[in-house]
Amino acid sequence: MSTQRYHAEINVRTRSGELATIYHDTSGPVGMSASQIRAAAEKAALAEVPDGKVEGSRVSTDGKRR
Repeated sequence: MSTQRYHAEINVRTRSGELATIYHDTSGPVGMSASQIRAAAEKAALAEVPDGKVEGSRVSTDGKRR
């Protein structure tokens, strides 16, 4: 099975009002949708910033299959 690298930047507002950017890089099956990547990355970001609120995100891939 081929895999691909995916990258995400998730902007999370902390409980104290600060804006944190969490970078989430992962690999997965070729052809994952942006919404699948975003959901996994947001879940990981909120695990790092308890009680945070996602305010924005960006996802991408390097385009290389492995």
